[in-house]
Amino acid sequence: MLSGGGARAAYEVGVLKAIYNGKCPAAAGSSTPEVFSGTGAGAFNAAVIASRLPGQFPAPIEYLESLWADEIPQEGLMRNNRVFRKRVDTAQFFDIPFMWRRPLKSWALYFGDLGEVMPKLFGGSAKDLSIWNDLSPMQRLISESVSLGVIRDGEDGMGPKRILRVISTEKGSGRPHIFKNADFTEEIGHKAILSSCALPMIFPPVDIDGKEFFYGGLVMKAPLDPAIEAGSTTIHLIQNDPKTEQLGNAPNALETLTRSVAIALAATLEKDLDNRRRLNAGSGAQRVVVHRHRPKTVLGGNAGLLNFSRENVQAYIAAGELDASQHDCAGNACIL
Repeated sequence: MLSGGGARAAYEVGVLKAIYNGKCPAAAGSSTPEVFSGTGAGAFNAAVIASRLPGQFPAPIEYLESLWADEIPQEGLMRNNRVFRKRVDTAQFFDIPFMWRRPLKSWALYFGDLGEVMPKLFGGSAKDLSIWNDLSPMQRLISESVSLGVIRDGEDGMGPKRILRVISTEKGSGRPHIFKNADFTEEIGHKAILSSCALPMIFPPVDIDGKEFFYGGLVMKAPLDPAIEAGSTTIHLIQNDPKTEQLGNAPNALETLTRSVAIALAATLEKDLDNRRRLNAGSGAQRVVVHRHRPKTVLGGNAGLLNFSRENVQAYIAAGELDASQHDCAGNACIL
């Protein structure tokens, strides 16, 4: 179970490395994972793993780590990472090496951005910050790294079981929408992952069959119920936020919004986990073990959410692997 968190989802890669490589004591003796559910960037991580066959080279986790460590921090010779591109990036004209490498491309992007942004500014969308961010880099990353056919075959096919659940929020109703393996068609599959990653007010919502969807983490911080409904009996819940009391004060509007949502959803998650403890203590429900993994501090400090620098990503992966290798069930309030 993988939660959202922008660049901080690289922490999940480190935890997964420890689990898959036998370094996590909580996963000792476990069978190969069969169910992957996620919200936000966690949905991307889950989809990448579910779209790789166990014997494929490179292995699922190695491939996911290569995406985060090598691909996501930078897109070719561009100034941007492979998640989003800032529109009307005037600073690029002061980046001489960039201008020298891609003079025509930079001018085309700049004036194309003006054509995209100006009508929206004068059309009443000036307060919508998402008009300044272009999600096409993430769209390309998802389409290049996620095999939809393999996902569709993962739940009902003849090969190894790889059940995938991706959660998005339906705009307007505010209801969670759960995309299942069969939903990952060529028409909407990549859009489903993109929609789960679309942070409100930062990135635009994604249109799927006439409805708009955005960040799944707003309605489901960690998709516990979809994983259990898919048949999970042992769950590794990976969160990218520390305990609520360790969040501290946020220095800017984005972090304030993110932490406010995190606190609200953390309370809901705790209720879900308490309910699972009660069900485990009863006699009528299937017993479900939940191992919780979370960082000890706010990853990347106050600027970690959208900082996809190589240094940040590598630090998050290393932190996740270290924390998982030192996992303490009592300290993490795991459900056993």
